Amino acid sequence: MKTRLNIETSFFRFGRVLPVCLLFVALFFASPEVAFSQEQEEQQEEESHETSRFSDEPIPLVTVPPRPRPIFELGEPFLGTGTLGQGIKLPTGAVWQPAFMAFGSIRTAAQAINNDVTDTQISEGVARFDLFGNLYLTQTERIVIGFRPLDQDGRFTRYTLSADPADSTDFQDELNFKVRTLFFEGDIGEIFPKLDWTDKHGFDIGFSVGRQPLSFQDGLLMNESAIDAVGLTRANLKWFGAVNMRITALFGWGEIDRPMGGFNRADSNAKLFGLFTETDTPTQTLELDLIYVSGDSLSGDGLYGGFSSIRRFGGMNNTFRVVASFPVGDEGLSNSQGVLFHNQLGWTPHHSINYVYINTFLGIDEFRSAARGPSTGGPLGQTGILFAAVGLGRYGAALGNFADNSVGGAIGYQMFFAHTRRQLVLEAGARYVYDRDVMAPVNATAGGARYQIAFGRRGVIVLDGFGSYNFEVSKAVFGGRLELLIKL
Repeated sequence: MKTRLNIETSFFRFGRVLPVCLLFVALFFASPEVAFSQEQEEQQEEESHETSRFSDEPIPLVTVPPRPRPIFELGEPFLGTGTLGQGIKLPTGAVWQPAFMAFGSIRTAAQAINNDVTDTQISEGVARFDLFGNLYLTQTERIVIGFRPLDQDGRFTRYTLSADPADSTDFQDELNFKVRTLFFEGDIGEIFPKLDWTDKHGFDIGFSVGRQPLSFQDGLLMNESAIDAVGLTRANLKWFGAVNMRITALFGWGEIDRPMGGFNRADSNAKLFGLFTETDTPTQTLELDLIYVSGDSLSGDGLYGGFSSIRRFGGMNNTFRVVASFPVGDEGLSNSQGVLFHNQLGWTPHHSINYVYINTFLGIDEFRSAARGPSTGGPLGQTGILFAAVGLGRYGAALGNFADNSVGGAIGYQMFFAHTRRQLVLEAGARYVYDRDVMAPVNATAGGARYQIAFGRRGVIVLDGFGSYNFEVSKAVFGGRLELLIKL
């Protein structure tokens, strides 16, 4: 009895206390919500009076200007935005979205050189026009056609302002309508996707056929502006533990220009066979190239090879190249024996966007490139602005760009201003010919500058100047030029 009474008393007391407990629990959970709601309203009222609060409207990080339109375009706009069309589906399974665009560049310059070494002076106005048409079928298949109607065979349309000794003609017209570029390039796997829907069988083989510009070893081994050739490229190989490897086989049968006596001239009988490789490793990029060129009795047959290593050392970029040429049979003007070592070292100084470079070279005997376009000069163009051909008129390089039995280099500093729309390059360089049997040795030092100013969205003004001193004859050479470049 006593136990039952106690249980009933406990239930009676619990029944009286339970509503009070539930009330406290409800208030406990409800009061924070009420307090938070009141606090939020007060905060919103305060923020409505603050000018520093973030706007509710999205603001882009960068305002992208409208794209510059090419001369002419048809189909999908190049680098445009919006919905892409359905395209044309081929029986092979490929989908083509044809689009054509025309583009190019116009270069005009007034330039002068006073050469006390050869007792010549010349000043001229010269022009060059590069015009291209690009028919995109896809992003990997296209047909390209190009013209250079104001120059041919290294000669440019020009007006001679003054010349000493006197020039026979004041105006030289090099107007022509020769097709300088016409090739088709594509990818077999993209043209015939039905052959391998899963990309497992290695049909991603790139190819190009037609008249096309080609450059290997950064232009040291070969730098041809137009060569009739066919090439096959296999990329994405993982041989020997490489991150990526590319192999290209090339055959050229026409429009081959070769170095001949300090100039680059056409060799109508030349045929070119090449094998080119590029391998990416975890630490560097390696290039190994081999070319064989058969020519006539004047130019001769030759074997040409090149090796390069591109890598970083701490905060520095370094590119080392060695190229060589060997005659096959009798030595001619274009197949002389020689080796060229070339190194480019550059870095960006701390707390700066500027660039410093130190480029050096060593030429042993008489190296000749396998093929070079008429206006590309010699193989030393990558050494610096004092060695590079401008590719426009008769304005030569301050220190020349052939490396026969020579050693030299350049040190330069490139500065950027106005959000990189202006840049100034200051450079000093020298070369020494250590073999006295070389014809017209050039032991000289020089200093030069280049100032480039972008205007509008298509124009660039280029100011060049140099001064060099030849120790062989104790005479100086000065040159200057003003160029207007318009990109269409």
